[in-house]
Amino acid sequence: MLSPNLNPLDWDLGNVPPGVVWGGVDEAGRGAWAGPVVAACAVLDAETVLKWGHVLRGVRDSKQLRPERRAALAAELKAILPAFGIAEMDSLAIDRENILEATLMAMRQSVTNLSLRPRLLFIDGNRAPRTGLTERLVVDGDALSCAIGAASILAKAHRDALMVVMDETHPGYGFGQHKGYGTALHRARIRERGASPVHRISYVPVAALQQVDEDLRDLLRQSLDACASLEALRSWVERELRPSYGRLKLVWVETLRRRYVDRLVQLADAEGLTGAGE
Repeated sequence: MLSPNLNPLDWDLGNVPPGVVWGGVDEAGRGAWAGPVVAACAVLDAETVLKWGHVLRGVRDSKQLRPERRAALAAELKAILPAFGIAEMDSLAIDRENILEATLMAMRQSVTNLSLRPRLLFIDGNRAPRTGLTERLVVDGDALSCAIGAASILAKAHRDALMVVMDETHPGYGFGQHKGYGTALHRARIRERGASPVHRISYVPVAALQQVDEDLRDLLRQSLDACASLEALRSWVERELRPSYGRLKLVWVETLRRRYVDRLVQLADAEGLTGAGE
């Protein structure tokens, strides 16, 4: 094991067998109250290190970089890396699965999205996403490993850009400033306005400040039951549930989810019988 005081690129080179293509995986947004959790995988190989080592030696944990520098470095990494993958899990998935499982799902998906499969993955943290590739867990890996640091930059820059867009689509919450994290400003805006459709209502601080609507719960149940086809049922999530999400209690959402599954089975059976008789 090489000293953790080495440049992250040297740490990687000292921990990867010669000729092996490797990658790093990290996430951003796990502790936020709103918006998705984002994971990224950054792939490196010897040729890229030889050609772009001067850029890679500037990679650091994304939290140590100013937003402008992080965004610029993310764009540069996208241009020089042999492959990278980015994946998101939104607030509905986070509330359904829990944040740990949603994070691991995003990590797996970021690896699935790669155009080049590495033989070895360095994973930030102490929980393995089980990608099917050889994984090595690295606590504080975004500070130790160049590949993990690059993934951290990609994930953080991607998520920051998403939150700026959400500041436009859901104005008044300050998403462009705090990026969904639990600041005093964010808490004050939820208290004033209630939770938005992109808030994580399973998080206790958000649930405590929600402005729920029982009439809306009943309307959603009725509109769900009225879906007469699989296509209508699938569009119900985007058309009805998602815009209403912040005004629903989590227990209501779970009840609607079970009702959705029951309706899905009913309609699938009905459409299957119809198809068989034609």
